[in-house]
Amino acid sequence: MNRYLITGIVATFLWDANLSKAWTQPPSCIPKSQSEVTTSVNSLQQSEVILIGKVPNRRYVVVVPGKSDKVLNVVRSYIADAFLTQHQLGPYVYAGGFVNREEAECASLLLRSQGLDARVVYFH
Repeated sequence: MNRYLITGIVATFLWDANLSKAWTQPPSCIPKSQSEVTTSVNSLQQSEVILIGKVPNRRYVVVVPGKSDKVLNVVRSYIADAFLTQHQLGPYVYAGGFVNREEAECASLLLRSQGLDARVVYFH
């Protein structure tokens, strides 16, 4: 019986170690040389005007539910212009708006790899 207990403990330890390593790796859509998102996804320049915040025509949005400053700071370490906002369903971090779903999913995967509850939503 002790042999099975030890085997179970070792298997659990190795499983946890492999999972934690997998979750901390950046997604394959982010180049390994780029550990942080450096481009601004929440601003747009139109002639002499700079729009900041929810940018029109970027309907695929990466959100992280909640209103914690700690979560906002973690998101900002990858997407510098993320901000807190409110919806009728509750507060969330607006990580970024994207033109296509693939870009949004990539950013969501990046944030998820850091343990955040990021998800892609479509705003029309």
